[in-house]
Order: sequence, then structure tokens, then C-alpha cells
Amino acid sequence: MDESWRIDIAGLGIRLHDVHLILAELQDTYHLFQARGDAFKADDCNPHLCKAGCSHCCKKGAVFTVTLAEAVQWSLAVQALPEPLRRRSSDDASRLLRQQRQAFDQVDGPEDRPGSRDEALLSSRVTRLNAMGPACPLLADDLCSVYQSRPMLCRAYGFPVDAYSVEGAGTKVFRSLCVLYEGQKLADYVRAKDLRGRLAELSCRLGGGRDWGRFTSPEVILSHVGRIPFESADGRAMALGGETTHG
Repeated sequence: MDESWRIDIAGLGIRLHDVHLILAELQDTYHLFQARGDAFKADDCNPHLCKAGCSHCCKKGAVFTVTLAEAVQWSLAVQALPEPLRRRSSDDASRLLRQQRQAFDQVDGPEDRPGSRDEALLSSRVTRLNAMGPACPLLADDLCSVYQSRPMLCRAYGFPVDAYSVEGAGTKVFRSLCVLYEGQKLADYVRAKDLRGRLAELSCRLGGGRDWGRFTSPEVILSHVGRIPFESADGRAMALGGETTHG
């Protein structure tokens, strides 16, 4: 049953609900974004310069955050990697996680607490970490080793996407565009605010009605998704996320 799944991430054990259904809906969300991106690229007025092997955005300042649904999808993809690549990625993510703790401590505010993070403070802390220029641990030979399961933010790179824009004084600044687009004139952009909202809704359902907030990329790479063992023979139930469950 889907209710017997959990993810261990960032020191939390989170029980997952309706896993297969929600991951299927997540794939539908990705497909819808791809359709909108394809329509954008089909218009000759819209420059689209991102291509396979162009990994500048993955080589420097490549830490970002994802919601619970994308964390589960991404974690399963990492677990399915060939052992040598998975081990190398985990080693790199472990080193990056140590950098994360140091960088987060340099930003004033309450102690970082995964599962109940302040979103604005988390963004500031991730920005501080990215100033150190870390590469994504999943980059291999200038290609993403989990490309088919990459999160929405990675899919948005190379597009002007309103879901990752900052608006003010009648202008939009698209944070998802890479350096190749500097100086390029944009005629249009991809509408995806609704899709970003869908990620949050799927994550809340997956987490049993609770908003678990966002998790950093090294936390996801080091996480593990698996089934919850049944209650032990002597009747002891296991603890999960501060609650007691019988699996």
C-alpha cells in the first residue's frame, strides 16, 4: 500500500501518502510544462539557447530547494543510479552538506530546522551557500545523471518562466534564465505559476496534509525513500516524524 512508504531526509522520517498517484500527477505536471516550453520554442521570436552538454548552471552555484513531492521523485532516481555513480554523488553531496551547515550558520536568524523552515530565510541561506560556487553532485561528464527525473527548476532553466520571476515597476526579472541569454531580447515567456502551485499542493497531500516546506538539493541526494517495516513481532511500533505508527 502507498501508505507504507516514507522518506528519510534532513534528519526527518516523513510518512508518505498516495505515493504512486501523486508521483503520476507530478509527471503530468512535468509533461504540461514541457508542452508549454515546446510551444515557446516553436515561435521563432523566442530565443532558446540551452542545450545538452551546456552545464554552466550546474557547475557553479548549483544548490536549490524543492518541495516534498519533487524530493521523493528525485531521491528515487538517485537510488536507481549505478553504484559507482551513486556513491560518488553521495560523497560529493555529503561534502556539500557540510558547506551548507557552515553557510547557513553565517546568516542571522533562528537555527535551521528542516520541516519548519522560514521560506525567506531559507532563500537567503541558499544564496549564501551558492556564493561559494558549489557544483551539482549529480553532474557527470557535463550531463545530468538523473535528467529524466530532474526537478521543475532544472526544467525551467533556459526559459523565461513567470513561476521563477521577480516582478516590480512593470518589469519581470527571470531568474531561471542562464548566462547565454544576457543581452537577448525576450518577446514572451512561459506561464508556469499554476504548475509551481501544483507542486506545493501535491507535496501537502503526499505529506499527509502537512506542509513540510522545502529541502536543499544535497539533502535530497542523501535522502532515502523506502517502505515502512510492519510492526515488529513483539508488538513495538516504530516512531515516525514524532508520531507513532503501525506501518
